[in-house]
Amino acid sequence: MRSRLYVAAFLAALALTACSSSEAPRPPGPSGGRTDSRPDGAQLLYRGEGRASAQNPAFSPDGTSVLFTLFEDGYNEGAAALRVLPLNGGGASGRPKTLLDEADKAAVNLPGSSWHPSAGVAFASDRAGGGRDEVWVMPPGGRPSRVTEHGGDSGYLEPSFSPDGSWIVFQEIREKGAGDGGGALGSLWKVRRDGTGRTRLLDGPGTGTDNRQPNWSPKGDRLVFQRRERGAREWALYVMNADGSGLRRLTGGPGEHTDPSWSPDGRSVVFSSTAGGLEVPQIFVIPAAGGRPVRVTTRDGDYDGAPSWSPDGRWIAFESHPGDEDRPASLWRIPAPGTDGP
Repeated sequence: MRSRLYVAAFLAALALTACSSSEAPRPPGPSGGRTDSRPDGAQLLYRGEGRASAQNPAFSPDGTSVLFTLFEDGYNEGAAALRVLPLNGGGASGRPKTLLDEADKAAVNLPGSSWHPSAGVAFASDRAGGGRDEVWVMPPGGRPSRVTEHGGDSGYLEPSFSPDGSWIVFQEIREKGAGDGGGALGSLWKVRRDGTGRTRLLDGPGTGTDNRQPNWSPKGDRLVFQRRERGAREWALYVMNADGSGLRRLTGGPGEHTDPSWSPDGRSVVFSSTAGGLEVPQIFVIPAAGGRPVRVTTRDGDYDGAPSWSPDGRWIAFESHPGDEDRPASLWRIPAPGTDGP
């Protein structure tokens, strides 16, 4: 089947050339009785049409755009394309541009440090066929470049760039052979952008843990990620050194703590959580050294997740949908703690 591949501009400052999406996206504004602002200060950035679900926002290195994944058939369902949404001081300033859209294929970015100013965008995709996800990079002004190639029944997912763009950290998930307790047990790896030097940092099956969504710190010395023990239901956040040493737990207490990424100064981590007995996850911020989480979004009953901090430290972008079921998500942003937005 013929695929649609657009090499769009990330930004003029990054020497990329934009091209328009073939879809007709809905601009920010009221839809189905839901407005473009919330009582907690969050502002709508983008909402797709019909079942299309906009997820995983990640700011461009200069903060003027947001990269995201658009799932065509609902939350985490169907083919998935990479889009870039232009921003201005007041929010979204235009329709999303298409970065990569291939029929019947899924290209998915990680919230956080998936966009590097010189290396491009890192993403996971099954575009090579065989039903296996690999790590890819879309360099500025170029075509997708494959980083990993492996056999077996596992997938390579959730890639994140080191600050210098030379390394990528990612998760490996193997659904089969998980052992007692069932479910997948994820390992964390790093690899050079050219595909060499692949190194396992955490052995999920070997330690009986599921490790996912690694994000590199702004200084490049640490990684933050989510982990749960074999057979456990709740996730916790952990931090370790970039070489896999110095593992320590970041979050304590009950609750589901997921989707971590760093503030631009590396002093805080933003994440999604049910801390405090919430039934549906909301956005929280916690000091990277540990401490008490601060709640950021306060719309009880809505799921808020997959947050990313803007490079200037003023905004947190996230995905949101009503209720605790997996419904199509839209993209929002909210002032970061200690700021008032624009």
